[in-house]
Amino acid sequence: MSSAFTPEQWAYLEAHKNDSRVYDIHWFYSVPIPVSVLSTAFRLWAKKAGKNGITLDDYLIIFATICLVGECASGLGYGPPHGMGRHITAVSAENLKIFRKGDYVFSHFYDLALGSVKLAILAFYYRVFIVPIFQYVVLATAAFIVCWEIAITTTLAVVCRPINAFWDDNVKGTCLNLVTFTYFTNISNLATDIWIFLLPIPVILRLQLPLTKKLALCAIFSVGLATCVVSAIRITVVLGHGSPDFTWATVPLGAYSVFEPLGGILCTNLPIIWHMYRKIHSPLKNHLSSGQTHSSRPSRPSRRPSSLDESLNRWLPLPATNSQVELTQDGKGLHMDPTVMRPTPAAFWNRVEGKGEDEEVGIALPMHSIVVERGFKTEVTRSPESKPEHPGMRKNVYEVRKR
Repeated sequence: MSSAFTPEQWAYLEAHKNDSRVYDIHWFYSVPIPVSVLSTAFRLWAKKAGKNGITLDDYLIIFATICLVGECASGLGYGPPHGMGRHITAVSAENLKIFRKGDYVFSHFYDLALGSVKLAILAFYYRVFIVPIFQYVVLATAAFIVCWEIAITTTLAVVCRPINAFWDDNVKGTCLNLVTFTYFTNISNLATDIWIFLLPIPVILRLQLPLTKKLALCAIFSVGLATCVVSAIRITVVLGHGSPDFTWATVPLGAYSVFEPLGGILCTNLPIIWHMYRKIHSPLKNHLSSGQTHSSRPSRPSRRPSSLDESLNRWLPLPATNSQVELTQDGKGLHMDPTVMRPTPAAFWNRVEGKGEDEEVGIALPMHSIVVERGFKTEVTRSPESKPEHPGMRKNVYEVRKR
């Protein structure tokens, strides 16, 4: 092992033998697990609350979340306990072998998580944007991503012949150049990310919407470009794979390898969660604001009868007379009826609910009272040759009050 380092490098490693990045590894492999699981769980809750059902993009995001959890778990299980985060001079040969096995598993989870996120975003585009030409482009892009994923996974599976030469230095075999392979994976991944996240922008700009809403939609669908930034930064640390002190140098590469798929999962989940939050929060906010408005206004009697009052009979006390008077409409005019009945509560609610039931069981009115039925039109129909039986009689309660 000492032949891989210059005397100066070897002296540096011996001087910093006790340095450790284990704490950093623990937090950046631990945080993505609850964040990804919770965001996907909230996404499924939002889909269920909106009664939209589980679609293909949801299943793909679930699979991507499982792959990300597996990636982080393999990083935690095979990393710090077996030398990751420490200089290679402080790690035993047996721990190096276990660490490399974990790196092999970790890389497979990483590739599967990336491919699943890309396909989930494309499935979401296909479901939301019902534009035939755009959907054809989405399908073509999805086909390319599937082929890309198969090629990457297959190449990684046979990166060494025999495969145990990947983690065991004592096994003689041939392996691909990991630095070159990782560069190819990252550059192609970055190119497809940029293409996917810019894909819906032309369709959004052609929508019949105000400019502000178009820009807002473009911003929402372009949030995933932050993932492209992570991919670009990851390219700068790829050389850690080729470093002789790889247990120390691959720590930044491992961090970006988990946050890159995490960013894709969040960019896919958050718009759906935010949409459902606004859908639930807006009616509640309107209800609370309307309640505060009503409570802040002082109660005072209305000058005009309410719509509910207008649909019912109005009882007005008048000066004493020798008879009871009911105003009705029979197509010929107004007439006197000495037996006046007051509607029962059942008839009241039937009229309020609009059931149109006219059956009323009544009780006799008190003496010296008059009831005005509001069910007639503004102008009372009269025969041409007859004169009103009660000239000067007001037609409605409002005019009686006004008089």
